[in-house]
Amino acid sequence: MTMTTERGDDRRRADDPRGPQRGVVRLFFTRLAVQWRVIRALMIRDMIGRYGRENIGFLWLIGEPVLMIGGIIVLWSLMRGAVTHGLSVVTFALTGYSMLTLWRHMVSRGTSALRQNAGLLFHQNVKVVDTVLANIFSECIGCFVSFLFCYILLYIFGVVNLIYDPLLMALAWLGMTLFAGGFALLLGALVQSSKPFGRMLQPIMYFTLPLTGAFYLVDWMPQRAQDFLVWVPMVNAQEMFRAGFVGPVLTFHYDPWYLFLTGIIAWAGGITALKFGERKIHVG
Repeated sequence: MTMTTERGDDRRRADDPRGPQRGVVRLFFTRLAVQWRVIRALMIRDMIGRYGRENIGFLWLIGEPVLMIGGIIVLWSLMRGAVTHGLSVVTFALTGYSMLTLWRHMVSRGTSALRQNAGLLFHQNVKVVDTVLANIFSECIGCFVSFLFCYILLYIFGVVNLIYDPLLMALAWLGMTLFAGGFALLLGALVQSSKPFGRMLQPIMYFTLPLTGAFYLVDWMPQRAQDFLVWVPMVNAQEMFRAGFVGPVLTFHYDPWYLFLTGIIAWAGGITALKFGERKIHVG
């Protein structure tokens, strides 16, 4: 009786056309779970390697951006007073340098991840893209928690107002993360393919600083400059972030769909370039 039932179950499984599909889906999620564990382990390894286990340890991942953002807020407040162009200087500095820190850290750390973690590719489950993703996720989380810490502290002391649209700010943060991550993949592949390009990386990053939108609002610029800046993805993310923070009291120029489209294009280009850059990675 038992054997008949088992044979009947096997026959039904063989006749079910959804069986192979379920197997493929199950295999996909199993491999996805394995790669997520790998990325999480790489994140922990990177934080321990950078900050160690002594003192506050990996909390320096948050502490470093907090010190930079806090120092810039104090400096700008002393230089420009309380208000600039109808916007609080503290709000302007907090929103601007939080996104600027996210951009700089993600691109610089993500680009150097390939060179620093090449030895880990001996492990079967560790892929080249995992080393970059681990750094991207670490910097995204660390910079966001730093911004949140600074904002809560300033709000408690009554220096900044309540956030107008948290969802819009979160979407702007994700949009900047998406574009910066794809840009980091692309630069990382170029650095692996060309050593002279690696020496040019820091000057290139300095040239991108005016294009982040951290030092101005698009509405403050001449019309000809505005027509150019609205096409820069980082400026769109910055304007969107500030619009979510202060609300409709000022005019902001951004397009969420354009921001996420450029982020997807950056990722597609970065992954493609990374496939070619893998051939130049020497393990060992």
